[in-house]
Amino acid sequence: MIGNSDREDRFLMLHAALDGELDAAGAIEMERLLSSDPALAKEYECLKALRQAIHAQAPRETAPEALRARVLAAAESGDPGTRHLTLVRPISKRPSWRAFAAAIAATIVASVGTEKLISTAGSPDEATLAVVASHMRGQISDHPVDVESSDRHTVKPWLSAKLAVDAMVADLAPEDFELLGGRIDIVGGNPAPTLVYKRRQHFVSVTELRPELTNYPAAPQRKTVDGYPVVIWKDDARAYAAVSDIAPADLDALVAAFREAAAKERGQTSATESEK
Repeated sequence: MIGNSDREDRFLMLHAALDGELDAAGAIEMERLLSSDPALAKEYECLKALRQAIHAQAPRETAPEALRARVLAAAESGDPGTRHLTLVRPISKRPSWRAFAAAIAATIVASVGTEKLISTAGSPDEATLAVVASHMRGQISDHPVDVESSDRHTVKPWLSAKLAVDAMVADLAPEDFELLGGRIDIVGGNPAPTLVYKRRQHFVSVTELRPELTNYPAAPQRKTVDGYPVVIWKDDARAYAAVSDIAPADLDALVAAFREAAAKERGQTSATESEK
């Protein structure tokens, strides 16, 4: 009868084999275990099929440099003595991050099946990815805006003159979001007006998009893209994406204030047009 400790070792060794982390002796031992344990062999084949399905069907994208730098910085902050260990037999009693990830994948497969995992595996739309990338460039740039002003009556006509659109520019200073200015980003090959706000030391980019180029919901929807909270939504004539590294609750507050200001401006515009 196999004890819990042996089962855990076999489980970790299985995922080490899938990750190519076993040395020659470990690989030979893994082959012996697979041939003598039908349950382990079945689990191995299921996980192998899952990995192949993910590689074949899930989108593959290059991690942005900013995200790569954050991951490397987090790795460098750990114990230097553990960075260059090679997984060999006997396996450490403390699973590596690869083992944890594989264990989670195995649990998902057992619960919902490979087909469900693949159907839900996806990536943000191209417009949202472009908005996040532009925000990241703005963060590391010495000039995050093309026109620098906290006055919406300066930013709005500048954007409108450059893009020939009546861009929505909201003054959110009363909600503690200072308007730094605006810039023009390229999203899906099209120029898009972007407002930049600041709260404490954090920047918030709000990009206005043509609604026909997106599939954004009418109600604000929050997601995480490359580690950044992003809120997307649309109204009758425009679509928006707000991205920042502030707390998600703070980003939700900005979006609520922005939407209220936009609704108020649309109401005033409609009233003016009806008087003509």
